[in-house]
Amino acid sequence: MKPLKLTMQAFGSYVKPGTIDFEKPEQNLFLITGDTGAGKTTIFDAIVFALYGEASSGTNKKSGNELQSQYAKPELDPFVELTFSEGDGASRQVYTVRRTPRHIRPLKRGTGTKEEKETVSLILPDQTEFSQNKKETDEKLVEILGLTKGQFMQVAMIAQGEFMELLRAKSDEKKVIFRKLFNTEPYQKIVEELGQRRKEKQQEIAVIRTECQTEAGHIEIPEQYERADIVQEIKEKVIRSEQFLVTDMEQLLEELEQLCAYLQEKQQEIKAQLQAAEQERNQAQEKFAKAEQLLQVYQQLEQAKTVLDECKAEAEQMQKQELLTGQIRSAYEIQSGFKRLQDSMQLIENTEKELQNCEQQLPELLKNVQEAAEQEKTTGAEQQKQNAAYNRVAERVNQALETFRKIADVTAQIQKKEAEQKSAEQEAKQAEEKQKQLESQIQQWKAQEEAKKDAPTKLAYWENQKKEAEALAEEVQEAKKLHAESTKQKKIVEAEQKEFSDASKNYQEAHGRYETMRQIFFNMQAGLLAKEQLKPGQPCPVCGSVEHPAPCELAEEHSEITREKLDEMSLEIEKLRAEQETCALRAHAAGALAEEKELIAKNAVEKLFGHMQDSLQEIPEMMELALVEAVVDASQKELELEGKELLADVKLLEKVQNQLQNAEAEKVQLEEALQKAKVHQQSVQTELESSRAVLKNLTGLLTFASKEEAERELESVNGAKMQADEAYAKAAKLTEQARQTLDKVQVLEHRYREELPKLVEARRQRQTEYKALLTERDLTEEKWQELTQKYTAKDAEMFQQEINVYKEKLARAQGIYTSAKEQIGEQPKPDLEAIMQKREEAENQLQNLRNEQEQWNQYTRTDCAAYDILKPKMENRAQILAQHQRINELYNRLAGNVSGSRMDLETFVQRQYLEKILYAANRRFLEMSAGQFELRMYDLEKAGEGRNHGLDLMVYSAVTGKVREVRTLSGGESFMAALSLALGMADQIQESSAAIHLDVMFIDEGFGSLDENSRNQAVRVLQEMAGGSKLIGIISHVTELKQEIDDQLIVSKDENGSHVRWQIS
Repeated sequence: MKPLKLTMQAFGSYVKPGTIDFEKPEQNLFLITGDTGAGKTTIFDAIVFALYGEASSGTNKKSGNELQSQYAKPELDPFVELTFSEGDGASRQVYTVRRTPRHIRPLKRGTGTKEEKETVSLILPDQTEFSQNKKETDEKLVEILGLTKGQFMQVAMIAQGEFMELLRAKSDEKKVIFRKLFNTEPYQKIVEELGQRRKEKQQEIAVIRTECQTEAGHIEIPEQYERADIVQEIKEKVIRSEQFLVTDMEQLLEELEQLCAYLQEKQQEIKAQLQAAEQERNQAQEKFAKAEQLLQVYQQLEQAKTVLDECKAEAEQMQKQELLTGQIRSAYEIQSGFKRLQDSMQLIENTEKELQNCEQQLPELLKNVQEAAEQEKTTGAEQQKQNAAYNRVAERVNQALETFRKIADVTAQIQKKEAEQKSAEQEAKQAEEKQKQLESQIQQWKAQEEAKKDAPTKLAYWENQKKEAEALAEEVQEAKKLHAESTKQKKIVEAEQKEFSDASKNYQEAHGRYETMRQIFFNMQAGLLAKEQLKPGQPCPVCGSVEHPAPCELAEEHSEITREKLDEMSLEIEKLRAEQETCALRAHAAGALAEEKELIAKNAVEKLFGHMQDSLQEIPEMMELALVEAVVDASQKELELEGKELLADVKLLEKVQNQLQNAEAEKVQLEEALQKAKVHQQSVQTELESSRAVLKNLTGLLTFASKEEAERELESVNGAKMQADEAYAKAAKLTEQARQTLDKVQVLEHRYREELPKLVEARRQRQTEYKALLTERDLTEEKWQELTQKYTAKDAEMFQQEINVYKEKLARAQGIYTSAKEQIGEQPKPDLEAIMQKREEAENQLQNLRNEQEQWNQYTRTDCAAYDILKPKMENRAQILAQHQRINELYNRLAGNVSGSRMDLETFVQRQYLEKILYAANRRFLEMSAGQFELRMYDLEKAGEGRNHGLDLMVYSAVTGKVREVRTLSGGESFMAALSLALGMADQIQESSAAIHLDVMFIDEGFGSLDENSRNQAVRVLQEMAGGSKLIGIISHVTELKQEIDDQLIVSKDENGSHVRWQIS
């Protein structure tokens, strides 16, 4: 990068547009001189502001209203324009950047002021503008230069009072600078990644410790176990330990393994006892089932005998009822045949009556048909006569009506043409008036066009501002969203931690209740045994004693405790334990997510403030998000108002331009319209005279005085015609009705004559069937009628159902009696109570063994499950500990956390760059100091002692042969060292990145601290550098420099601001 031209207006102390041509000096080394406060440093500020939007000073930052000239009028817009080249030779490209700082200007309308935002424009080598977006343009400039502002100030622009910072900076400060210059951030990220992995492994170890302690708390130790005290002691030690002690866990696993083996042996022992008790109980149950079955057979035998006796007593009555049922059914069958015979006789009688009626109607109906036909013929002749008279009159009337219609049409045309004639005269007059109005309107449009001609340019600038404001508003919403998510996640963490606390409390309480109830249950088993099996003189099944002085008694208040209830509580406890572990894992995951979201939200807010400072007016460094949103909203509303005004101006301009463009065509159209109106007026007059002549001819053809007279004549003959038509239609209808009635009666008479013989034959057959049925059922007519009157058909069905029930009961009782006799055989009746007592004793013995088995099964399930869970966790824990140890050692080594080796990985890498920088810097430093001094780094062996000294600088004195702190150098020696370091750094940057071409260096003051010899040496070194393509500018008050440097940029200042001029040798 090399500056070519710099133009400033209303910037700092410069008022009028002034241009500095950096290609004018004959040498690349030049002096910038002038009185104090004349504006020398402002030149540096302008160059840096044009490139980066800030002044050159790092300690006194200026980027807004403070850069606006106090000497210039408020309406004069401040700006800086820098033309610079990038690259060399054939690849040389020229760019122009123009930047306007944030400034105050008077309102264009009314009184008051408005603050304008900073704008920037970059013209590319092909003379096109890159973008109107400030952020994108700033990023493009950094891409072109290859340096940020901080990097640029370190190697190309050494500002007044700040050239010592890098020389005296500590290692950590230099590390940040070198990280950006030499892209060593990946080494820092390596260390950060190792730190994150170490943290994750520590969290995994903490989770395993919590899980192991939780599982250890589940271990249940039976009192009968001989090592119960030892296991309980190590269990409590593990649970209460705040650290993960491997030896304690290994000892607990060994004891737990032995306990599981003991429990499995105990399970086998109880299993054998349970099998024997089950066999005894099964035998007792089988004997009881057989006795119970035999007793039921005896009961069936007695019940069957009772039923047989009852059936024997009812036998005679059932025989009589069965006979009566048959007679009732036969009587109703005969009754059905008798009804069919009666129906046939009634049908014959009805048919004969209908036939006689038809024969009586036929003569009268035939006479009616003849009379109706004669009337139809008479009315038809009258209809033809009236139709002929009507047609003659209608033809003459229709001709007259057509003539009247034509007369009405011509009259209407005449009226229309008269109105059209008046309209044509009015059109011609209006066309002349419109021509005059158009000329006046064109003058107004031209005035509006001149007033609004700058509106599109202003609108384009406003649209760029609006895009930036919208992007900023989106960032505000995103920041709010991230902040809300972070806050929400913190609440989730609190809720998850509370859930874990509640789950842990619920598990402990439930486990305590379960242990208490389980112990009560086992005590109850002893009471149950004492109640059911301890008898005086009989041995105890547990101890064998035949005396029982104080047997255990069952407590009434614990009667609801059962094995099923204990099982339900056990399942509930397992569920609570799993819930406790799940809550612990969720709480840990939620905490990690909350930290991550908080960091993301913080970064978003910092990024937002950076963009606000670029886009908005001056704002505080930090504020609440709600206030930020209000500021952004206010800015958007102000832009909206301004945009509405500009958009209205642009639309008005477009409208006016379109109107002016169409004005000439409209003038031609108006002239054509005037001529057309005159031609139309003449045409209408001709057509009007023609229509009046036609009207006169039509009036002479009329045969009626009026249209109404013609219509009355036609209406008169039409009435007689309609009466004749109506009379004929009525007569024809009556004739048709008479014929239809005659046809209908003739058809019925024929049908009845055919049906009557068939009906007589059907009556004869039904009478024969009725007599045969009386004979077959052996009933007289009086008898069946008596039965149907006395009994209904449902009575017969009811009697039959009673007979069927009786027969089924008799057959079933006979079968049961026979079967029971066969089953009993010679077996005596059993004593069921004695057999049942023996079965219950066997069942109680079996239940007691099952309860004892369940207790040992519970111990085995719980403890073996804990062992199965803990064993792999210990194996996994060994692997994780080994990984953590490797990562921890590597992290401590690379992060510089090892005592005596505090230098981190990134510093070690940066020493390689610093070594090359010092090689280039010492070539200048030795020459400037006449071989006295040389810059050196801390020895590698000592650089990590105490703290990180890896990038700290020392100075070697050839006079004393000793190395000392760089801070011990005098002012002049420090200036030479800092200048040499800056030159060396520029060389290294140029060497490490082919994309960076730094052909400029400005030095602000510092030469006043040098003696004559050192000053001459420094100038000679700079002249050697400037011998190539590098441009070097020096600001200084030292008079001797004016004699040594020929090309000078002289800065002066008066009441009108600062001025510059070149003085070339």
